[in-house]
Amino acid sequence: MIEVNERIDVPSSSREVWKVLSDPHAVVECVPGASLGELQEDGYYDAGLLVKFGPAKITFNARFMLELDEPALSGAVTSRGKDNQGGTRIHATMNFRVVDQEGGAGSSILIDSNVEVSGRLSSVVESGASLVVGRMTREFTERLVARLAAGSAG
Repeated sequence: MIEVNERIDVPSSSREVWKVLSDPHAVVECVPGASLGELQEDGYYDAGLLVKFGPAKITFNARFMLELDEPALSGAVTSRGKDNQGGTRIHATMNFRVVDQEGGAGSSILIDSNVEVSGRLSSVVESGASLVVGRMTREFTERLVARLAAGSAG
């Protein structure tokens, strides 16, 4: 089990951040290597994610469900996927919440998630998880901040 607990600070209001985080298409644009398919009748989206673990690149095909609580500015994501060769499976749950920073300097996204990995590449994924999560969080934050800045400029 891989546990991820992150805090992402952004110089935008919690409402501006919520507008992006509550739109799966906008979120995918902030995640390098991610793609979003159609929303299915069962409430799940089809999605893909290319993840780099050092020299290895693994493409995961997944399905996820997004549950949003707008009054609380919080949400939950449940996803299941497998690598493109079918030998590695991932099940992840993530909860997130957007809160105002003290002093009105911006907002923070609080993320708690658990990821279970099984199969052929599980040792590769688990051994590189902390480095990959750190890199992906930085890249997501940079893209999110740029998107928010562009939105407030227009």
